[in-house]
Amino acid sequence: MKLQKISLDYIAKLAGVHKATVSRALRNHPTIPRHTRERIHEIAKREGYRPNPLVSLYQSHTRSNRPPSMQATLAWVNDYPNQECWRQFPWLKGYFSGARNRCEHRGYHLEELLLPSSNTADHALEVNKLANSIRSRGVFGVILPLLLHHQYLIEQWEGCAVALIGSSHFQNGHDSSHTQFHPQGFSCADRDLFYNLRLCFSKIRKLGYQRIGLVYSRYLDTEAQGRVYGAYLFEQSHLPPENRVPSIFLDRFKEGRPAEFDQWMETYHPDAIICINPVVREWVASMGLRVPDDIGLANLNLVEDVPGWDGIFEQHEQIGAASVDLLIGQLSRSELQIPREPRKIFIPGIWVDGNTLRPMR
Repeated sequence: MKLQKISLDYIAKLAGVHKATVSRALRNHPTIPRHTRERIHEIAKREGYRPNPLVSLYQSHTRSNRPPSMQATLAWVNDYPNQECWRQFPWLKGYFSGARNRCEHRGYHLEELLLPSSNTADHALEVNKLANSIRSRGVFGVILPLLLHHQYLIEQWEGCAVALIGSSHFQNGHDSSHTQFHPQGFSCADRDLFYNLRLCFSKIRKLGYQRIGLVYSRYLDTEAQGRVYGAYLFEQSHLPPENRVPSIFLDRFKEGRPAEFDQWMETYHPDAIICINPVVREWVASMGLRVPDDIGLANLNLVEDVPGWDGIFEQHEQIGAASVDLLIGQLSRSELQIPREPRKIFIPGIWVDGNTLRPMR
């Protein structure tokens, strides 16, 4: 029997649809109804259709060099009281601009979805109403970026593909040091905080500093599931006992220099400090210490309002872009529900030299 190659035209004739519909259905494009996609997949499987990988590669290359046409809309959920925060705050706006630019490059439109403060305790009902609303407008992909209302992260978002930016926690009461762990079922793009702390620590060590301390936000480390603290403990465990400095975690940074910081400085005498808030530089200056002559400083999140520091540039734009890539991948596979194997992308930071550290003799 003579073997005949199964073509898209042949499958389209059997399915009674256009060739373009078959092509989109086999790529699980969300614009094709689910029952139609399943029927075409079944016909292709029955007839022994196998895509040519070289043709697929050529088509992908051709599309990448072609000006994109608008394909679909993705939703960006904003539940912050200041609705302009994703465009104004230096530590946030890189995520949004990175996601928006990647959407434009891939032919998508990123629509910001503003959510007022919730007054209902039934968050599942609220999320279902929201998901139904955006699906009715043909939006099937949702980005949940560093939300204030963490309950959105554990709801189903029925019929939508979801990608997170950043890991989050769920508070018990008002004490941010005690949190309840919830496994996250959605795909996620985030900072590689464990790597970033280790990179920062190693750079400081190479300059000759011996006693390196960590001043960090208890809330932020809890939100990151302890990855900064874990990396710091790992690095400290490899130091001689006499050079080990316990970390100090603070709840507030804007209410003046806390007494516990003074006590920590007097007890352990660090010669360099890793921190997240630039106000630490004001604190050491008010204690009569010169930077970097008397003490070195490094910041784990260098943005435009932290000029001149040594530290880590977290690449927020790349993280925002990665969340869009995750979402488009899920839509192409028609994963309009919580995936069985959620993917997590951790973007490593980049070390930046400044003037807050110096080589030690």
